[in-house]
Amino acid sequence: MKKQDHFYDIYPKVLKVGATTTITIRPLYEHVAFKEDHEYSFTYAERDTYKKNPIEAKFENGIATIQVTPQTEQEFTLLLIDSWNNKERSTKTEFCFYAVEEDIFDLRPWKGDFHLHSCRSDGQESPVYVAANYRKEGFDFFALTDHRRYEPSIEVVEAFKQLDTNFKVFPGEEVHPPRNIVHQVNFGGAFSVNKLHENTEQYEKEVQEIIDELDLSHLDEHDKYCYASSRWCFDKIREGGGISLFCHPYWIWDDHFNVSEKLIQTFFDRREFDAFELIGGFYVTQAEANSLQVSRWNEERAKGNDIPVVGVSDSHGTQNAALFNWYYTLVFAPTTDFADLKDAILNKRSVAVHNIANESPQLHGQFRFVKYAYFCLREILPLHHAECQEEGRQMLKFFAGDKNAANFVALCKNRVEDLYKKLW
Repeated sequence: MKKQDHFYDIYPKVLKVGATTTITIRPLYEHVAFKEDHEYSFTYAERDTYKKNPIEAKFENGIATIQVTPQTEQEFTLLLIDSWNNKERSTKTEFCFYAVEEDIFDLRPWKGDFHLHSCRSDGQESPVYVAANYRKEGFDFFALTDHRRYEPSIEVVEAFKQLDTNFKVFPGEEVHPPRNIVHQVNFGGAFSVNKLHENTEQYEKEVQEIIDELDLSHLDEHDKYCYASSRWCFDKIREGGGISLFCHPYWIWDDHFNVSEKLIQTFFDRREFDAFELIGGFYVTQAEANSLQVSRWNEERAKGNDIPVVGVSDSHGTQNAALFNWYYTLVFAPTTDFADLKDAILNKRSVAVHNIANESPQLHGQFRFVKYAYFCLREILPLHHAECQEEGRQMLKFFAGDKNAANFVALCKNRVEDLYKKLW
């Protein structure tokens, strides 16, 4: 969190273009209080233009208020200049804000991850422990996606019904079709796709029908089968109302990429999945895979093939573990209801985030939302994270056996929503 957010109460931070808004800057502690023997002034500066002008502020009861009417969608700053001793000494403090057009003003940035694992497959920790730690790290929604298993995600969904919380827990699974090396994620679907594979005769029959239906003559027999099997999975995920993800094609598995180049091109050309796992769960030594996926996606965009993207961790542990909270998705949606999240992702209002501690964050998506997301990452989410931490800690206590902790979780319920009401 920036020093300014520790020392001042600043609101709102997101404004509507064309609307006159009063910004409040309230010092929280004595060492930053507005003093009678000091002289204060503000400068208004727009990030996208060369405009930089003094702006009038009112000071009353130790609080500064400034009226602004932004004309274009962009970040802007208010620079506070504090002078004393006849202006021989001064300090400068910068406050950042963002103006957005009306069409996205009612959207909020929601932090989510929906490709991750628990000890119900090859992860390290129990499903509820994983979920509570996600809330503690500032996540608004998540789906557990254990390998070949849908049931653990339902286990978490049911467990969290015991708590009065706005943290959204959705069903999910990582899908591993028989004889198919391509991985898919079923995010939010109403039933298990992995379970459907148990009817081997029906599965093989329907996959063969897809092979017969499509012109896949450019692929060898192995890749024909993998494509048809994957299409079958995407169709089933969609039938269940879920979001289908095409996962980590440039993961180096054994001595080759997870998916062949011809097969990748077929997936991109036919677009029968919902979103591309652009940023995925690769360790620092595997960063090449994410870079290749970003480059490959940009190449498709240059050809006019603009594919929705997400970022996910593929984490296998949350306690002092790599991958957890390194990669995730910011979704710009009105709420965290699944229908709103799905609509935002499919309509490319999601940003894939690479944000490893002590590294510069890298964001990918539509330029308009990437630009906005960088602001949110710097100015909004640290405040949001602070509101989630205690709730996550109380969730952990509850699942460790302290049933009284449910009362504290309930007290935390609307903290994020109240913060967002204040900042917009």
